[in-house]
Amino acid sequence: MLQPLAVAAANDPAVKAALATYNAAPADLQNKWATNYADGVTKVKFVNGVPVVPPGVYGPVPAMLATELSLARSGAIDTDLLAQRQFYGTDFTKPLLFLADGDYYNNLADAQNLTGDQWGVMNETGSYPGQPWLWLFQLWYHVPGWRDSANIDLIAIYMTGIATLLLLLVPFIPGLRDIPRWIPIHRLIWRGWGGGQAGSGVEAPEEHPAEPSVTS
Repeated sequence: MLQPLAVAAANDPAVKAALATYNAAPADLQNKWATNYADGVTKVKFVNGVPVVPPGVYGPVPAMLATELSLARSGAIDTDLLAQRQFYGTDFTKPLLFLADGDYYNNLADAQNLTGDQWGVMNETGSYPGQPWLWLFQLWYHVPGWRDSANIDLIAIYMTGIATLLLLLVPFIPGLRDIPRWIPIHRLIWRGWGGGQAGSGVEAPEEHPAEPSVTS
């Protein structure tokens, strides 16, 4: 949040002064200003496009966030955040973190059943149930003991990779590959199975011998 303001402060004395006041204040005072503003912003009104909150002890926070809003409207925030990673210009990690700060987007996702504990990897807006083929990846996020791990994303990647390899090796694993023969559920769908074998109830197609060729 402060980095885009630092860039804007180079050409805006008011922002520079507000940012200097905020940075010079002790951490507990900074938190007090931010907490008071977070409480007051729930009653915000916009006058000529500028946010106005009820009177309170906010320090320089209102001026800083008003400038931040102007930067966001112009698209400058994304530019400032992306400029910090000049080598990887397509790394949108910081803009995404900036947008994700707070509960606004999380509450939207929760209302539409898109969070991780709601099988959010599989769901998509307006298309329930979404992508059911992603069940194997999403499954690991619900395994007791793993779902609360800080490394659950890495666990899900490795476990999905291992499970995918096992599925690919099914035709080569003795016993496992014979399950379809022992439990012939496929016969309920493929009625012509066996090509006319005894008991199948389906006769094999009649074969016509090739006509003898005529030689000169």
